[in-house]
Amino acid sequence: MLTEPPPLALNDGNVDLATLDRYDDAALDELPFGVICLDASGTILRYNLAEARLARLDRSKVLGRAFFRDIAPCTATPEFKGRFLQFTTSAVPRVSFPYVFDFKFGAQEVEVELVRSTDPRRFYVCINRLKFRPPRPAFADVAAPRQAELVPGEEALGIRRDDGEQRVVVLPVAALRALRLTWDKIAPQGWSLFASEWGLRWGRLAAIDIDAELLETRDTRLPDLPIDEAIGLIHQYLEQDGWGQVRIDVTSPAAVARGVALITIERSALAEASGASSEPRCQLLGGVVRALLAHAAGRPLAMREVRCTAQGHARCELIAISQPRREALDRALAGASDVRGALDALGAVRGQATRAGDVLARLF
Repeated sequence: MLTEPPPLALNDGNVDLATLDRYDDAALDELPFGVICLDASGTILRYNLAEARLARLDRSKVLGRAFFRDIAPCTATPEFKGRFLQFTTSAVPRVSFPYVFDFKFGAQEVEVELVRSTDPRRFYVCINRLKFRPPRPAFADVAAPRQAELVPGEEALGIRRDDGEQRVVVLPVAALRALRLTWDKIAPQGWSLFASEWGLRWGRLAAIDIDAELLETRDTRLPDLPIDEAIGLIHQYLEQDGWGQVRIDVTSPAAVARGVALITIERSALAEASGASSEPRCQLLGGVVRALLAHAAGRPLAMREVRCTAQGHARCELIAISQPRREALDRALAGASDVRGALDALGAVRGQATRAGDVLARLF
């Protein structure tokens, strides 16, 4: 007999799981935990990006497949499939249970919650990863397939994938310049808003990647690292792909006293692609940093680029602050010509902490 469990402590950002059917695909992709929508037979109807990244599968090749047979044969057990089939014929709105997923690259201890949709033909499987473990040889026969097994011969089709089996393309700086010039032509005032939103969404996905790697290698997440190490990982994430040298200061007296993060970028690919400009041009990178810092802090942030090398300055400078203090930052920037002047106009924030999440939550 299935009984309704207490609410599952999913890493859900206060998401009401009963409303998932109202989310479009873009909204599902912003959730940091795995979400799979199945029909009563187990056919995959929806598959969010977090699940695709954590399972190392391309969701475009997963949709329409049989979940229990083709994609996750390790779940074709009474403990998982049996519960799911019983859930589809019961009146219980939610069921949760622990499980271990077996992939050929390793095992994952997870917490699963089955959630009934407003459509009686659809059921949501929400998956929160708890620990990553080495492969379990005894379960090799039922381990989930790798992307290369699911769709063999992709290399011959001009497809590249990263270490997490997600598809990647190489984007030259010239393409960024062409994109910016196009925006300036058709919507001169739109680039800042567009690039900031693009970066913010990209950064939210980057947070999933970073946490997945940390869980797999160290059983921890970005907010739980020492602050210097967490900031170093964010630096590394951006610099390894050639965006420029990014530095984030949240521990200096200037940053701590004002409750802000000070971000500097040298040799910014975006600024160099833009050429000379009267406006800052690094909003895309700013959006990524904003999302990663917000993830570590556990709260939404605002960010403004104060100066940019595209304007002729020596380096790009940005300030991040808590969302409720956004207007205070805007007022400070309106009356200042540089970062120092803006900081002088901001009030002080006090407190002490050591973990990345504690430090950033205190600051912001």
